[in-house]
Amino acid sequence: MQVYCLTQLEFKMVARVFKTSFLTVLFAVISQLSSAQSINNADTALDTPKEKRAALLTPKYYTNWVGASFFTIPTIEKECDVIPVRVLDLTFFYDFGDCFVGMKSNEIGVVVQMTLRLFSDKVEEFVQKALDYGYEYVAKGKNVNARSNTGKLLPDVYDTKVRRYRKTTAHGNVCIEVGTSERYANEYQIAIFRTK
Repeated sequence: MQVYCLTQLEFKMVARVFKTSFLTVLFAVISQLSSAQSINNADTALDTPKEKRAALLTPKYYTNWVGASFFTIPTIEKECDVIPVRVLDLTFFYDFGDCFVGMKSNEIGVVVQMTLRLFSDKVEEFVQKALDYGYEYVAKGKNVNARSNTGKLLPDVYDTKVRRYRKTTAHGNVCIEVGTSERYANEYQIAIFRTK
């Protein structure tokens, strides 16, 4: 009978050690996951309007937001703390600090196209970020889907070299057209829009 008691006692001790070890490992894993999650949340938290304006010009945001029902002119003005520099029909032009951004909306205010004008080193960085995000170079041509703040096709961009990049998403393709300027060296007009 005493042998049985020793075995039972040994079993309880082994069970206690296993339970303690298991709980320690579980606690360590949970704490690592929660700290990693808080770091990820810190990376994506956009607190100031300046951070929001900068983020809006990254592929992560414009790819998912252009054409989305929540991406409206009033939302942009409120969240990015901007007012239109010029309004032409349904296109609103804003000063984002680093560049001017045109936002063309449909009749209900949803932004369906973004245009911006950047210079050589910024364009290379902009395109590289898009390529890193999954955009693919699809065509070179002479048409560009960009208009100036007068509403007319840009004479210094239209019928110039245009590179088109595209990313397929669940809600259609998002295209980026990068057109060079014949009039101004190292100046580029970029159009971002969604297609079916």
